[in-house]
Amino acid sequence: MFVTHGLSVVVIFWAAIAFIVLVTSFFSYRAQASHHRMIEKLAEKGQPIPPELLAGGGRDSRRYRSPIQSGIFLMCIGVALAVFFWAMGGGGAVFDGDHMPNWLPVIGIFPFMVGFARLLGGLFDRRP
Repeated sequence: MFVTHGLSVVVIFWAAIAFIVLVTSFFSYRAQASHHRMIEKLAEKGQPIPPELLAGGGRDSRRYRSPIQSGIFLMCIGVALAVFFWAMGGGGAVFDGDHMPNWLPVIGIFPFMVGFARLLGGLFDRRP
């Protein structure tokens, strides 16, 4: 009985993640299709097409324009994940006596280091 319950929780968890990814992808596709239709209609009518439309000047293209901003954002996500998993493990030390080590907070190092790399890349980037 317990194995079936645990399996159903895992299936529901991954199904929810897949659903979120599919819904996000669908709405992103719809927004891009609408953008392309608008450019096509302007071209068919002989209207001038603003350069920001051709460059994809929507709000999504500005989201990660600055590597410094996205680096800080990823670093904050890494710290938040580490604190979250540390709290899920009951807090305390990573090596807590005779118990299994609490390695979950180490997961936060991955987005933190990617963010740190983007931050350094943005700081040392030499623009022409």
